[in-house]
Amino acid sequence: MSQLPNHKVPRLGTTGEKYRERNLVHQLPAQDLALTHCRHVAPEQQRAFRDFVQARNDIALDVGFVRELNHSSECRKCQGVIRHGELAVIAPRFGDVTWHPACFVCHTCDQLLVDLTYCVYDEEIYCERHYAQQLKPRCAACDEVSPETAHTHTHHQTRAGAVLLLARTSPER
Repeated sequence: MSQLPNHKVPRLGTTGEKYRERNLVHQLPAQDLALTHCRHVAPEQQRAFRDFVQARNDIALDVGFVRELNHSSECRKCQGVIRHGELAVIAPRFGDVTWHPACFVCHTCDQLLVDLTYCVYDEEIYCERHYAQQLKPRCAACDEVSPETAHTHTHHQTRAGAVLLLARTSPER
């Protein structure tokens, strides 16, 4: 933990704890993890959602671990040296590749990967949120991954359009 900036170390009652909690919610959205947390997946799309989650779990999602190195190695992100005896993050889906703890970040948002949870896509590491967005659009209205091609579920667009239409046709007061 000494290799991380102090405000990112998740000690109880500190800004680091709040940083971790905020990133946990952002990087691992509940609605990406299980259908039970989704409110807007149509019945005919539920199988595709479950298949997406299963495939992600099987081929992309994993948890890294920290190990003291018994040899020097190169950090995959910064290409700096990680010396013998220093701590390094190992991501099992990458074999023996190592990262400095402060370099184990999402390829998209550049935030530390909360609890060392990561997904692999095109040989890069991502938080779960940004991994999902590499493959599916995220609905701007409800933040759920959408099997539709639009970035907003159709029913949200319809509701927004109806509200806008009502606002335009309402008599002025």
